[in-house]
Order: sequence, then C-alpha cells, then structure tokens
Amino acid sequence: MLEYLRLRNAPAFDATAGVDIGPLKPVNFLFGPNGSGKTTISRAFADPDQFAGTTLEWGSSPDALDVKVYNRDYVNATLTPAGHLPGVFLLGETSVAIQTELDELTGASGSIAAAKELITGQAGALARKREEIAAVRDELKQAAWTKRSSVPAELGEMFTGYKSSKERLLEHLLEVAVAHPTATEDFDALKVEAAAVLAENAQPIAELPLGRPIRLEDAPGFDLPGTPVVGSADVQIAPLILKLRNADWVHDGRHYVDQADGLCPFCQQRIPTGLAEQLDTYFDGRYTQQINQLKQLQQHVQAWADSWRIYLDELPTKVGVFEHLNADRFKTAQLQLEQAATQLTHAIATKISGPSAVVTVPNPASEVDGVNAVVREANASIRTFNLRIQNRATAKKALLDRCWVVFARGTLAAEVARYEGAMPGHLTGEGAIIQRLRASEDELKAKQDRLREIQSLVTSSKPIIDTINRLLNSVGFHSFRLAESPAVPDGYSLVRANGDIAADTLSEGERTFITFLYFAQSLQGAPQDTAETNDLIAVIDDPISSLDSDVLYAVSTLVRRVVEDIAAGKGRVRQMVLMTHNAHFYKEVTYRGRRDKLGSWQFGIVRKRHGQPSEVTLSAKNSIQTGYGALWDEVKRASEQPAAGASAGLQNILRRILETYFRVLGGVDDSAIVAKFQGDEQHICRSLFSWMNAGSHFIFDAVDYSPTPATVEANLLVFRRIFEEQGQLGHYRMMMDERG
Repeated sequence: MLEYLRLRNAPAFDATAGVDIGPLKPVNFLFGPNGSGKTTISRAFADPDQFAGTTLEWGSSPDALDVKVYNRDYVNATLTPAGHLPGVFLLGETSVAIQTELDELTGASGSIAAAKELITGQAGALARKREEIAAVRDELKQAAWTKRSSVPAELGEMFTGYKSSKERLLEHLLEVAVAHPTATEDFDALKVEAAAVLAENAQPIAELPLGRPIRLEDAPGFDLPGTPVVGSADVQIAPLILKLRNADWVHDGRHYVDQADGLCPFCQQRIPTGLAEQLDTYFDGRYTQQINQLKQLQQHVQAWADSWRIYLDELPTKVGVFEHLNADRFKTAQLQLEQAATQLTHAIATKISGPSAVVTVPNPASEVDGVNAVVREANASIRTFNLRIQNRATAKKALLDRCWVVFARGTLAAEVARYEGAMPGHLTGEGAIIQRLRASEDELKAKQDRLREIQSLVTSSKPIIDTINRLLNSVGFHSFRLAESPAVPDGYSLVRANGDIAADTLSEGERTFITFLYFAQSLQGAPQDTAETNDLIAVIDDPISSLDSDVLYAVSTLVRRVVEDIAAGKGRVRQMVLMTHNAHFYKEVTYRGRRDKLGSWQFGIVRKRHGQPSEVTLSAKNSIQTGYGALWDEVKRASEQPAAGASAGLQNILRRILETYFRVLGGVDDSAIVAKFQGDEQHICRSLFSWMNAGSHFIFDAVDYSPTPATVEANLLVFRRIFEEQGQLGHYRMMMDERG
C-alpha cells in the first residue's frame, strides 16, 4: 500500500517544507474547502514529477499499486469535445466458460490473487534468508573491522581504500580467503619488507663487512706453544736442568746472579767459577729468538682479539642493520667467539710465562665462521631490501597482497572458518528460494497474460452502456444517455434524446456525474487499450459539484461500495483517498456500518489558513459533522446520561430532528402517529408534534415545564417509537450508532 505522499514545491502548501500526507490507511477521507489544495494533492497522486521533489512512498508490499485519480483533469480528459469515451473492460455477455475462467483469475481468492500471495510469502522467506546471510556476513565484517588494530602499524597501508567502508573491507577479505586457503607467513616477517617497500623515504643500506679471520699457521712462532723452549744441551749444567725441568725457573733466576756478589741468591754458597758462563751458553741466541717469536705470536693474537672486540661492538649499531641481523643468533655467535678468543690469548700467555711447557693453542676459526655466517645472512636480507627499493612499485603490491593473506588466514582464521562453514548452506537455501520465486513470478505473468487474452475476447461495450444508462434513469437524468460510439471501436457517445452529441452542452453537474460513473466502472476492470492488470489505489477529488440530493446519494452509494470492496478484499481497489468540500456528502460517505473495519479508516482536514500555507492533518477520529448530526449527538448523550439531558433543551432538540427528518420525507400524518400511542406516551408524542407544528425553536419557560431524568427517558422512548412506527428505525439506529 501507499504510506506517504510527500508533496513538495506545490501551490497552496509551504514552498520549502512542503507537506507529508500520511501514514495512509486503506480508506482515507479528507475534508477541505475550495481553494485549500485538494486538487493539487490529487494531481500529485496522478503525476508526482510535475512537482519537483514530490514522491510516493510505498510500504513493504512487493507490488506497488497503480494510481487511478478522479479530479477536474480527469473530467476534462475523459469527456472529449466529440463526446467519445474509450471503452472500459467489464464482465458482460460472454460464454459461461470464459466467465468462469475470468472469475477464477480475478476473484478475491482467484489464481492471480493466490499467485501474488504465494509470491509475497516467498519474497518474505527470501528476505528472512537474506537477513540470516547478512547476519553471518556482519559477524565476520565486525570482527575484521575490530581486528585491524592488531595489524602492525608498519603494515597499516594494506587498509588504504577500506578505512571508510566495512562492506568493501569484507568483500576484499572474502576474495583473498577464496584465493588463499592457508598462510605461510606472519606479520613479523612482512614488517622487514615493509621498511623498504612501504616507507617512501627508505634508502639503500650498505652491506656489513665480515669479521677478520685468524690464520695462526701463518703467524711467527705458530708451532712453539706445542714445543718446549729450552737452552743448549752442550753445557755441563744442561742435564740437571732437563732432569729438574726448571729451565724457566733458572732463566728467571739467573738475572739475580749478577747482583749477588758471587753468592748464590738462593743457598748463599759461593757460586762456582764459570756458572754464569754456562748459564749464558745454555740460554743462547736460539732460545732468545724463540722467546721473541712467542711474544710476536702473543701480539698477533691480541691485535686480532682487539679488532674483533671493536667489530662485535660496532656491528649492531650500524644504520638499518637491526631489522636484517638475527639478534639472537648473532648474540650466541658473539659469545662463542669471545670465549674462544679469551682461551687463545690465555694459552699464549701461559706459554710465554713457561716457555718450556707444552701448551695446546685453540683455533677459533669455527667461531669466526659462526659470526660471519650470521653477517652473511644479514647481507642477503640487505641485498633483498635494496632490490625491493629499486622495484618498489611492483614489490609494494605483492607485499600488501601477502599482508591480506596473513590477515585473512592468520589474524581472522577462526572467524573466516566459521563463515566458510555456515555460508554454503545459507547460499544453497537462498538459491532454492529464488528459483521458486522466479517460477511463481513466471506463473503469475502467464496468468496475467491469459487475463489480457480473455479481455481481448470480451470487447462489447453494450453491457457498460446499459449499466450506466440504468444508473442515469434511476437518478432522474433523462436529458442524455450513452450510446455505442460510431467513431471509437467499443467506445461510448453521450447523446441527447434526438441523437445529437451531448458532451458540448452538458452542465457542470452532468459532466461531473457522468465522468464519475465512468470512473467508478473503470475501477472494476481495465481499459481495453492498455495492459493494466495491477491492483489500484483510487484517489477521488470532489465528485460532488452542483448536484441535487438524489445524485449525491447515488455517488455516495458508489463510493461506499468501493469502501466495502476494500474491506472485503474484493475487486481491484486496495486503497482509497477521497477529498470533498461538501459536508453533507462527507457525512454520508463516512458513516460507519456494522461491517466496517474501524482500524482501516482515517479522517483528515485540508485546512486553508489566511495568509499562510495550507496544512493537512490526519486522525482516527472524524471531527467533521453536520448540524443535523450534532443534534443527534446531544440525543445520544442524553440517552447515556439522562441527568445531563434533564432540561427543556432536549425536547427542543427532539422537535428539530423530527421537523428536519419527517418534513424532508413529507406526508407526515401527525394524528395517525399520535393515535399509535397510549396514555402518557400519547401525551408526550402529541406534545412533540405540537411543538413542531408551533414552529417554536426556543426552550420553554422553566415555570411551565421542568423535566426530570424520568421525563427525559420517557421522551427518548417515545422519540424512538416515532421512527419505529414510521418504518424509519434504520435511520434512528444509524444516527444513534446502534450496531447490534
């Protein structure tokens, strides 16, 4: 159904804010004076585009209704200067088989209605299934949106283009997940690449120098640590030194001989003659040379150890090295090399302190290789880094793609797995519903095509001509009639009794009435020159112009029939908006019968304001009533609360109602009515008619007449019986809202 007419840039209404008419119900009555904007509203229903910004807002129904509008424009367009009306499809004189099929196709529970109901149900099932799919998608979408913060800042550029749309983020995530079932990397590894690829100011890094190896075999005195360094064996004291293995002690002690004044520095005995010469001969030039070689070896080893200490301290501090050098492995290799260097320098020092001892000198070559292996790996990473800088554009895309793989299959592994587990079943269900829905839509189209085919077989205008002519006669219109058009196949002509075309000479009332009859009939079918099969919303603007009371009741009866069909779900009209300025007509069409669905009606006022734009208000309560209706409202109030009606004014109200109603009917026999009552009731009845005949419109003097609640009840009882005795109880019950 239509929910709102949002009217903008239209005459009579606020040029800026416009007016929103709604929410609309199945039946909507709007009352407003001439010039308040009713015709503008009807034109907006007919063609919203003629007022910029005006829209029709439909509800949740899968199919919008076709809008059919009766207004001044419809009257002018329908009654052409030649007086021809296009044909209107209506069930007429046709075969029983075709009529039966038409009933099956177009009935309230017919096959077209059933097909539409089935489509509505399937569309609802599809909507619910898509809500389930959306819920699964939303769960993953929200998780992805939240877990963006877990991605290292260095890789945040991967979300460029996806920061303002959760839906785009999800779509790309799903594309990546489909293309990559697993991830073989993590963000820590990708951060190293990001420094070269994503940092716009990244510069190439110089490769690290390798640490200097040590070649002990090329150093002077390399073989001396493993060989005892002793003096000459040609002197007499040599065997004793060798036996005692104290050459190092003797060598150090002989320096004290020269300072001991001929005495032994240890036993204080006189030093034998020639001992000093024997010692000098024992520790000859070869011994001194070997000692010097050992010292050179020590200097060589110490210089190498010092250079490594500096190298190991400076290497981690070089610019850009941190991301490429494996810190843990480097630390381990550094510790091992430092320990090896310490052991080597200690062994050489031990040899020098005791040249005659045999010392094993460790070779730190493997530890040197260990450190250099870590450095070579760092250099390989640096070369890759520098290469990426040279090929930044290509490498950047590849890196970001790999970041998405880690994000999908690492960071969101659990969430993506749940999505992939749930979605196939939902998509299969959605596909099945769509397939059934399309089949139902095809079936509906086939039925509608069949309906149009049958309509093309029923082309006679005679039935509608007879129907409208009967209506014209029934309301006293004898000055013209409908005849088959000689110019338009299956069309109509308005002709006078002598056969002349009548359209040019019709009065305003005649034009309004005949076009409304045509409009009312068109609501039952579809014009034969269109493929119209959809249900309708009927918009009626002032179908009452200068019409007499008989025509007013005829038009109101046709409108009431539309209202009843809407309530019963019959015919093609599903919603109606009626606008009028005629209060009596408004009262007739808004009377609620026992079968009217109270919740489906709505009342409105199009209010014309002096110096201000018109406004439209809607309410469930009908605030428009005639003076006659107001009199009846007082009777209803007195009937419900007799004490409130205990005044002379009630009798005056009862008299005015009797005067208004029975004088309109005419032929009232006062005495005949009074004779039908007995006792006090007869006196009350005679009093009411006496007041009526006296023509008094005023309240009697309270001295002469002072009613009580009891007399109020008696008067009301007689008042009701007057209508009952005159066969007008139906009118009484209608005005008193007696629905039982």
